[in-house]
Amino acid sequence: MLDVEAPDLIRPAHLWVPPRLSSAGSEAVDLARDVGIGIDPEQALAIDAILSEGPLEQPWAALEAAIIEARQNGKTMGVIKPVVIANVILFGATLIAWTAHRFVTAQESFLSLQETITGSPLLSRRLKKISESHGEEEIEFHGQSRTSAGPRIKFLARSKTGGRGLSGNQIVLDEAFALEPSHMGSLIPTLATRRDAQVLYGSSAGLRNSAILRAIRNRGRAGGDPSLVYVEWCAPEGGCTEDDCDHRLGAEGCALDDVERWRAANPAIARGRITVTFVAAERRALTPEEFARERLGWWDDPITGGAELLASWEQCKDEDSAPAGRPVLAIDVAPGSKSAAIVAAMWRPDGLPHLEVVAHAPGVDWIPGRAVELLRHRPLDWVLDPTGPAGAQINRLAEVGIVPRQMSTRDLGQACEEFSSRTEAQQLRHLGDPVMGRAIASAGRRSIGDGLWAWSRTRSETDICPLVGGAEALWALAVSPPEEPPPAAPVNAPADGRSETNELATAGF
Repeated sequence: MLDVEAPDLIRPAHLWVPPRLSSAGSEAVDLARDVGIGIDPEQALAIDAILSEGPLEQPWAALEAAIIEARQNGKTMGVIKPVVIANVILFGATLIAWTAHRFVTAQESFLSLQETITGSPLLSRRLKKISESHGEEEIEFHGQSRTSAGPRIKFLARSKTGGRGLSGNQIVLDEAFALEPSHMGSLIPTLATRRDAQVLYGSSAGLRNSAILRAIRNRGRAGGDPSLVYVEWCAPEGGCTEDDCDHRLGAEGCALDDVERWRAANPAIARGRITVTFVAAERRALTPEEFARERLGWWDDPITGGAELLASWEQCKDEDSAPAGRPVLAIDVAPGSKSAAIVAAMWRPDGLPHLEVVAHAPGVDWIPGRAVELLRHRPLDWVLDPTGPAGAQINRLAEVGIVPRQMSTRDLGQACEEFSSRTEAQQLRHLGDPVMGRAIASAGRRSIGDGLWAWSRTRSETDICPLVGGAEALWALAVSPPEEPPPAAPVNAPADGRSETNELATAGF
């Protein structure tokens, strides 16, 4: 249990602190309050965790410490800044490199810290000089004597090689969602000779390409890592009334409109710095994906298994594939009706299904006309998802005499699972259309409840309507009535009453 308790404390959704002997957090919190920085209970909890103390040969319990929280909740000025000040004034740090993805962010942190230091008699009498040269922002304090070098805080925008010449105690990695491997390689080794070294990450929820921060998140949420302190406030994901909720504004029972989730992810609401009225307006102003990430702390996770599934898909390629049956045709439409696809599924003589992208083009106006052209192939069935963008085409198709089968949410989940499992088992064939390959490589997934999932348009990097259509067509092929066999040729019975059929029957067929 951490050394912070308050009756109204908003506890983080994820908290991991390795075994520790004590914490210097209370000292840092007291200093922050003495120099005019207001500290909330949640910020005090994060500071207490970050400054967990280990054995004498390793003052801090963990090399790395991360605080992940929604925007404007005070993680930078209410947690990172007090930790940095305490490291300089109380804990003997000699050099701290405060870095950010963008120079303007590092500069804002510099100005905030400068204001705190110059406005506090306790800190200003320790101040030696402030360098305000553009790109050379630095705050230096007096050393043990007026002539000796004192501790410094340097403010930098991260680059592939920046920081290689430094050798400090602490590195602050603000805007950690934008970290790249080269940044880590440039900065982390500078701490190698310091027994009091610490890396401090600060960020809101990660983007799809936030691979470095995502790895830290996975370690922190899992717990058990002896070299990481992890503190994250976020709202529980999922929880919409409808499993296939698209999170649009006004969607009934959408989790993005749950005020209690807003409060859980944003301690600043309880502290009066962010109002529910503002968050409600923010919900109207932002796209669902942006609001979920920036205010609820829902991460933009990358495609799940896209590369692996693509490898299996490519193994299913057969440029000579020749289906023998009549097709089932699926129609899918991209959000905003920006594009659409018609995909066919047919049985081959060997019993494997054959998938083929029949049409894929911008817009949707072409769909009815192309569908009429395809009637010459005597489709066994047409299919679409009425709850998705393709549902808007139902009336237009009816005008040309086509009434598609309408899938349920459960049908869609089973279709995606069937497509994935058949592809992985290489139990389907296709002609190698690159459109489908690109969709598979970029497609994300979303849970639709009860263990089922569907392809996610919002988590995908490209147009995936060919892939969605392929899954729907494959599903419909399995549930559509089989083709009726051609009528048997008439048999003229011989005069003795015997027939060819009688003869075959006696042969054991």
